This record gives sequence, C-alpha cells and structure tokens, in this order.
Amino acid sequence: MQLYELNLRDYCNIFLKRKFLIIISFLVVFLSIFTYTNLQTPVYSASVLVKIDQSLNIPEMIFPSNMRYRMGGEAETNLADCTRQIISRPVLEMAAKSLGLIKDGIPDSEKNEVISAISVKVTAAEIDKTSMIRLQVSSKDPQSAADLANKIAEAFKKMSREQKNQQAYNVRAFIEKTLEDISKKLREQDERLRDLTMRGAVGTGVNIVNQIYELEKKRDDLMTRFTKRHPEVVQLDQQIVETKGTLKSLPKEEFEYGILKRDITIDEALYTNLKQKLPEAQIKEAEKVDNVLIINPAITPRAPSYPDKGKNYAAGIVLGLVLGVAMALITENIDTSIGRVEDIENFIKVSVLGVIPFCSRKDESTHGGKGRWGKLPGAFIKYLKRGPFAKAKNRKDIKCEVLISALDQSSRSIFLEAFRILSINIQVLFGKGEKIRNKAILITSCNPEEGKSIVSCNLAMIMAQMGYRTLLIDADSRRANVHKIFGLKTKEGGLLDILMGKAEFDSVIRTATDIMLGETDAGQVIDRPWLNNLNILTAGAVFPNPANLFNSEKMDELLNHCRKRYDLVIMDTSPVLAVSEPSILMPKVDGVLLVYKAGSTSRLALRRAKIQVESIKGPGSLSGIILNNVMPEVGVDTYYYYNKRYYGEKEIPAEAKEKNV
Repeated sequence: MQLYELNLRDYCNIFLKRKFLIIISFLVVFLSIFTYTNLQTPVYSASVLVKIDQSLNIPEMIFPSNMRYRMGGEAETNLADCTRQIISRPVLEMAAKSLGLIKDGIPDSEKNEVISAISVKVTAAEIDKTSMIRLQVSSKDPQSAADLANKIAEAFKKMSREQKNQQAYNVRAFIEKTLEDISKKLREQDERLRDLTMRGAVGTGVNIVNQIYELEKKRDDLMTRFTKRHPEVVQLDQQIVETKGTLKSLPKEEFEYGILKRDITIDEALYTNLKQKLPEAQIKEAEKVDNVLIINPAITPRAPSYPDKGKNYAAGIVLGLVLGVAMALITENIDTSIGRVEDIENFIKVSVLGVIPFCSRKDESTHGGKGRWGKLPGAFIKYLKRGPFAKAKNRKDIKCEVLISALDQSSRSIFLEAFRILSINIQVLFGKGEKIRNKAILITSCNPEEGKSIVSCNLAMIMAQMGYRTLLIDADSRRANVHKIFGLKTKEGGLLDILMGKAEFDSVIRTATDIMLGETDAGQVIDRPWLNNLNILTAGAVFPNPANLFNSEKMDELLNHCRKRYDLVIMDTSPVLAVSEPSILMPKVDGVLLVYKAGSTSRLALRRAKIQVESIKGPGSLSGIILNNVMPEVGVDTYYYYNKRYYGEKEIPAEAKEKNV
C-alpha cells in the first residue's frame, strides 16, 4: 500500500523501472496480432451502386388514384423491397447461371449449395436519404468478387425490367379488356333503353334518380363531419326516403328507365377515360420501361478488405502499450519491495544514510580503467569470478553490489562517491560533528545476498582513506566473505580462534602487508599508505555453534579492547532474520546499520528486521539504512548527483589526471 500520491515523475520512474515488462508485454501483444493478421486469408470486397428510379411507376402514370386498386398496382416502389430482392434467390441464381456456376441439368442439391455459397458473400444496404442501394460482394479472389457483383446487379436490373414490362403489358391488356366489356354493356343498355321507350317511358324517373343520387352524395359528405342523429343528416334521410317513395310510385318502366339512364352516363364516362389511356399504355409497353440504373459498376479491388492490416497493427500497438503500462502498474502495486529513499523512511521511520547505485560491467570498464574489469584488484576480480556472480559470468550486465576500486584514489567512480557520502553521514551520526572515536558499528541485512559484506569492505576502506584507524571484523562465520574480497589466503586464525582462546588478537590481525602478500597486486598496495589505517579480523576456524562464543565475556572483552585501539570498528555479521548471531552482538555495539537491497527484499522483511533490532537494543536503536543496488529509474534523486557527465573521465583535464597519478 502506497503512502503517498503518485505524480508524473513517479509514473515515469515506474515505467523506467518496469521497462522490460512493458517491452515484453508490448511485443507479445503486437507480435500475436501481427502473426494472426498475416495468417488470415485475404478477403477482397467489390461493391456496386444501384439506383432505383421511382418516377417510372406504371399505374401511377396511367390511372388516377381512385382506380389503381382495381389493377393491383402500387403507387410507389418500396426501396426496402428492392434491397431484399437484389439478394433474393432468383437474382442470385440468374447471376450464377451467367457466370457458368450453375449449368442446365444439375441436381437441385448442387444448385442450392452454389446459391447458398454465393448468398454468404453478398450483402445489400440502402443508402440513407437516397434511392440507391449498395451491393457488396466478398471473395478470396478479387476478380471473382468484382465479376459476381456486376452479374448480380445486371441480373437484378434484367429481372426488374421484365417485371416492369410485364406490368405495362398487364395495364394495356386490362384497358382493352375493360373497354370491350364496357362497350358490350353500353350496347345492351341502349337496346333496353329503346325497348322501354317503345313501351311509353318518357324519362320522368330520370330527374328523380338524379335527385336521389345528389341527396345521397350530400349525405355522405355530411357523415364525414356529423353522426346519424345530426338534424341535417336526419333531414336528408327523410328527403331520400320520400324521393325514393315518389320514384316507386311511378310506373315500372319509368323507374327502370331512370336507373338505366344513370348507369349509361357513368359507363360512358369510364369508356371515354379508358379510350384516352389506351394509347398511352401502348406507348409505355413499347418503351420497355427500365427503372434500375447501375451508377458505379464494381471494379477489381487492389487491396483486401479483410484483414485490415493497418488498423490491426495500430490496434496491436495501442493494446500492447496499454497492456504493458497496465502490467507495469499492477506489478508495481503488488510489489512488496521498496526502491525509493522516501518510501523506506516513511515506512519504517528510519533515515537512509547511503544510496549505493546499481553497477554493471560496462560501468566498471568506464570508470575503472582498461579491460573488462578495469583497475579492480586481482583479488576482487577472482572473488567476483568465483563468488556469487559466477553463475552470471556470461551475462553482459550484472546487477550487483560489485566492489569498487577504492584502492584507486584517482577513481571518479559513482560508486566510490556513494561510499564517500555514506562515510560522511556515518561520521556525522556517530561523531556528532567531530571525528569518530572508539565506536563499534554492526552491519547486517534482512536476508542473504543483499551485499552487506561488500558494503562493509568498501566502507572500511573509505574510512581508512579518511584517516580513521579502522578495524573490519568478519562476524559472519557461516558465510565468511571478507577474506575472499581482500584476496587473503585463508580465513583461519581470526575472530572465532580468539574467542576459543586459540590465538591472540595481535597475532591474527591482518594488515596491508597481508593484503599485498595475497592475490592483490602489490604495486597498488605499496602506493596506498593509508591502508596502514585498515586492519582486518577474518572469521576464523569453523565452530559448530558460534552463538555461544559471541555471547561470552570474551567477546565483550574483545570489543572493548578494539574500541580503545581503533577509532571505528565495523562488524560484518550474518542476516538478522536468518540466524541468531546478530541479535547477540547488537547490545555490544554502538550502532546498527541495515543493508537493504532495493527492489528485492520485501517491505515486510524490512519492517520485521527493524522490529528485531529494536526488540533487542531498544526503540530507535536502528541507526540507519544503506540502500543498495539502486537503479537510476527507481526514483532516488540522490542518484542523479552521480551523473556520469559530472564524474566521468571525459570531464577530467589531462593535467589533472597526470597530477593525480
């Protein structure tokens, strides 16, 4: 759980810290989409734009609206019906036949399979606010897609033309048949009218019939506005009844004569109208009406419509970055380790005394001198090759607490500067503004492999350079490393030998002479007179239970003797959470320093180590934290004071180099 709000710089630090996770996530997503896209079979799409001309509607052009229902015609073409018709089975079958996909005489099952395969590839949609339809055909072959789209459009046009021409033929035939029927009916009505006239009918009932017709028409008009009980409607009903009564009172011949005369008038009007429409219908039939226009024929597509590589690659880039950033934030959120100075200080309320930067072999070569290992002493090189980094010897870079060449006083290494800052902070902490006198400090860690031994050795050399009489004690008897780091021949004859009474203090102390006689280049030691300020007490012989020796009065006497003889005693001990020896030694020293490997050890282990120290030595007894293996991207501002452009070899004048040498 974070104890502070993240700002833009914090996010940048997180992304730098998790850059490999982001890169891997990005590559996984992008390469997956890239591979999937390129494995897909390309699909090409061809489209045809078809316009439906609704102005060429035969019934609307020939008949008035009150007569169209008699022919079964519609007033306008339905665009949705045309959209469905263009991909209908008859149209697809006609197109397949024109392409040779369906041959005469094939079984219906094979024909259905061909039409079903085509229908899957074809789609049609109306274009909003227009009378046009877009027909689209998809196929693995670009030429096949274009040919099929054009053939379907032509088949639809042909079928629509045939339907419209059939409609024009039906209209003309209907008019001719209706004229023939009306003509026959009028002849019959004329003969009956002559017969009634010969019987004495003079047409008295004609006026009465016309009057009844007008009254009924007026009543129908009133019924659109009023009900049957309206006074005007009631009055008209009464008049109609009376008029019909008058008509019925006439002779039978006069009654029939009036009705027949009215029918003849209506049929003559209809006959005249149809006689006028017949030539127009004949002209429309001869014109071969075509209301389907192909606006844009399909052309062979050059690029596939599926997969859309540009869109897929863009999506892969976006999704890869999103996933990478998300993974980085999630990993950072669930990561229980701490890599920032302010996080550590806020979490356990203990000051960070030193920040030791991350080191790689490239950095060593840049700052240490020639070759892969630079000017590192031979003993240090051998330790690195056979020590905890032996498994990583084939890697280009090593995350490390690599021992810097503190023997090289002219070194401007960022690591040397880090230890110098650490030494100044220790001097302020234990010297109270003055030189440290007769102090013993213990350096431990939460877990193994956090670099406490290398930190102890470097710190001891830096303190010796500053003029302090320094004693480095290897109290980690289980995994002694101090003698390996300094290239001493053996760890025998050391701390445990003194505690067991097998050796005297002065006889087992290692000095610059022992370092020179070991695996370190003697020339480097001779030119470093300050090494006389540094003494080393190795771990000594193996003892089955060193905790008993550390808890003895002999250990108290030894530490008191060392305090009187040296300005500063540095004890490199085992991890505090792993074994009991550090807990035994803590009450006997003046301060406890905890080495914490940034981004590796969990914060819970760090808190537990602090509790362990304070439960033994008292509240506030943990003197400080040494943050080791700090990467530039973890957000430790102190690291940027070690910028290579400031401390790098390129900024050192040649005269200064010669003077330092």
